Amino acid sequence: MRVRMLRQAAVIAAIILGMFAAATASAAASSVDASIEPSQIEVGESARLTILTTGSGALSVTLPVVSGLEFRIVGQSHQIQSINGATFESTSTIVRVTAEEPGVFTIPGLTPKSPPLVLRVNPSNGSSPLNNGATPSPTPLLPGSGANAEGIRLTPDGSAFVRFEVPKHEIYVGESVPAEIQIGTRDGFAVSNALPKLNSSDFTLNNLSFQPERTTKAIDGKRFTVFTWRSQLAAIKPGKFSLDFSVPATVRIRTQPRGDSMLDDLLGDPFMQNIFGTMVQKNVTVTSPETVFNVLPLPTEGRPPDFGGAVGTFKINTDISSTKNTAGDPLTLRMHVSGAGNFDRVQSSMFGGDADWKSYEPKANFKPADPTGYRGEKTFEQPLIAARAGTHTIPALSFNYFDPGTHRYETARSSPLTVTVSPAADSAANAPSPATASGAPGADSHSGLRPDHAVTQGRVESLTPPYFQPQFAGFVSVLALLFGAGWVELRRRERNANDIQRERERLRSERIHALLEQMAAASGGADAAVFFNSARLALQQVLGTRWQVAPDLITVADIDERLESVDRNDIRQIFVFADEANYSGDELQAADFERWSQVVQRQITSETPP
Repeated sequence: MRVRMLRQAAVIAAIILGMFAAATASAAASSVDASIEPSQIEVGESARLTILTTGSGALSVTLPVVSGLEFRIVGQSHQIQSINGATFESTSTIVRVTAEEPGVFTIPGLTPKSPPLVLRVNPSNGSSPLNNGATPSPTPLLPGSGANAEGIRLTPDGSAFVRFEVPKHEIYVGESVPAEIQIGTRDGFAVSNALPKLNSSDFTLNNLSFQPERTTKAIDGKRFTVFTWRSQLAAIKPGKFSLDFSVPATVRIRTQPRGDSMLDDLLGDPFMQNIFGTMVQKNVTVTSPETVFNVLPLPTEGRPPDFGGAVGTFKINTDISSTKNTAGDPLTLRMHVSGAGNFDRVQSSMFGGDADWKSYEPKANFKPADPTGYRGEKTFEQPLIAARAGTHTIPALSFNYFDPGTHRYETARSSPLTVTVSPAADSAANAPSPATASGAPGADSHSGLRPDHAVTQGRVESLTPPYFQPQFAGFVSVLALLFGAGWVELRRRERNANDIQRERERLRSERIHALLEQMAAASGGADAAVFFNSARLALQQVLGTRWQVAPDLITVADIDERLESVDRNDIRQIFVFADEANYSGDELQAADFERWSQVVQRQITSETPP
């Protein structure tokens, strides 16, 4: 029976191979595919040039020569595959491209038919620290053992991979660095629709893109679908830590011994493997290689008193809505903070006011320049009112931050602004002209003594005072009735409003009580996601009543702007953890649950009626 099955498989294989003979001969032609990632870097940084050659026979590739760029081979893998007597070779070469000067560089195609590649190199912003003037060493493109020449570690069956990339591995506490997570699945062999999960409680992942970028890539001669997420990674405490990412996937595995699957091995096609029933689905977890970080504490030496935790490279400039104004009219002073870093910690009180100006609290809004918000511009707007006329100067504004490139605290300053303020309109000039003086000509043509009795202008029918007359009494009675009816209606509306308010308070109290019970149950089951989501909903209920806004509209920006409490930072962290708990992988201890529960309880206890 076994021999007969093998003969049948051989016959079917011969038929199918005959059908694809033309395609096989065409595939034997040599081809070169090249790609460069990322397409934009800074001076001193490196990009990865991947050169994949496929076909029959060896095909040598000469590295391009471009002035201002250095090309160096850092890894290479070679694979030979034989199908029906035809030999197919594939070679993957990883080239490190280091930028020596800024500009837009065109890398010529490796063959006459290959399209050129474009690499944009920006001037260095100082984020790459130098050591005694030496050129910084780029991050290695190849991980440890188990990875192929492209820096990818596949699962043992070669069906999927997870890769995590960051520009550097030595960072400061609170510093945000751009991160890229790639999930690759071999077409027809693996599939995954889940978000990547951070397996570390020492880091936070912020602004993870909602929709990943989807591309196709050839890895070791196999076609993979690659999903790429971009985010910001930040460390919460100093030390040396490692992290990795994982994602659940469904893969296809063999159900027969390899010796009984010669046809599958020969074809190497998932569709043919389905026909002969040699594969089944299995749920697995794909994990990336561990990445080690050295997290440094922010230095205490030289720290400005008003340092708010901003880490990155920033610059500022200011402008005003008008350089000419009238005393008493409002103006808008704007400060623009641009650069790269943790913009959520960029704060400023701007201009404090003086004898010439009355100032108000500034408002802020952020405009990101990339999908994760690592680069962008934050604008602060502050209303000002000039107290008096004249030419006044608004002093230069400053902003303090820590630059990880220079390893010290920096202060960015703007230029002073001059405003010309005109006097306000004189109200006395619009008053009516005074009456002619009594002694002026024409004021009174009489001369001599005046009469010693009053001159009346008319006669009346009765000397009875108006308030004793019947018409007046009727008018007063109508007013009294209207006043009484209005008072009764007002009292009725007040009672209805109080009833509605009491009902709202009852429902809100029941809602908070239910959320506290959910928090307690999640704490007992060590479910961080449910715990932080319930804590945030409870805090939104309390703060919504306090601020008279809809609870579900309260965000982290409102906490930073409006909350004045000793627990402000803890409440902000609860909101952040609630957004990240579904994929951050935090595992809290009983003491941690107790601490965050006390923060929520204090806010509920200290709540006062609006």
